[in-house]
Amino acid sequence: MEITKEMIEKIYEKLDEVSPVDYDCGKLCGEICCSYDDEDFKNNDLMIYLLPGEELIYEDDESFELKHFQINEINYPHSWKKGVYTVICKNPPECNRKLRPIQCRTFPLIPHISKDLKFHLIFDESEYPYECPLINDNIELNEDFIRETYKAWRFLLKNRLVFDLVDMDSRKRENEKRKYKIII
Repeated sequence: MEITKEMIEKIYEKLDEVSPVDYDCGKLCGEICCSYDDEDFKNNDLMIYLLPGEELIYEDDESFELKHFQINEINYPHSWKKGVYTVICKNPPECNRKLRPIQCRTFPLIPHISKDLKFHLIFDESEYPYECPLINDNIELNEDFIRETYKAWRFLLKNRLVFDLVDMDSRKRENEKRKYKIII
């Protein structure tokens, strides 16, 4: 399945209707994931990677910087022959919230595919140079957020590139024997 700009916009719309908690979680941490210094993002490879087709959302927006990487420049599945796009807000945290990438909209949840090919949502417990209180304090997430995030990722996994990426990340997590908490 090819992911179109219209599909991405529809996913954005659905995810805009929900939130991880009933308040602005950015108030807990001072919006650290949105305002983390641009140089630190570059130095720590903390760029926001876009899913196939998602780059089309940012083509005409001047508040974000869109970059393209060839597959030999990053650790991505070989199926991503056209490379991958990243996006960086030029003026954090004053970015257009309506254009948050899927990766930001679904945080702190990430997709995981078990070895028996079952799809789960798990907490993103990757190492970052900052802490997310939602994860560290094990704050309960809204059920509607979990449900819509699950639906969005389940749909996105129909795209072979997205599936390959999630599968690669899942195998890496399991091979490194990293613990993770299954949400659904």
